[in-house]
Amino acid sequence: MTEAECPDEFELCLTYDEAVELDELISEAGADYSVMESQPLGDVEAVANFTWQVLFLTPWELAYIALPMSVLAFYGLSIYLAFKWIQKKFS
Repeated sequence: MTEAECPDEFELCLTYDEAVELDELISEAGADYSVMESQPLGDVEAVANFTWQVLFLTPWELAYIALPMSVLAFYGLSIYLAFKWIQKKFS
């Protein structure tokens, strides 16, 4: 492809023959990546991958997430309790 045909959002444009040649070079190097078969990740697949990763977190990763969430929940409940106490006091 010429420079004029390449869209601005792409850094490099390849012809089909160049892409096939690049794919062959990558496969000869032993990489498990194919230029020709790569597809963009869909929304449903991204959600499924995220859910799968969350389900199989290690205990340390769970603690790393749970501690800040617990602190935020404590702050939120404290603010809620303060509002309820003020409502009760002035009602």
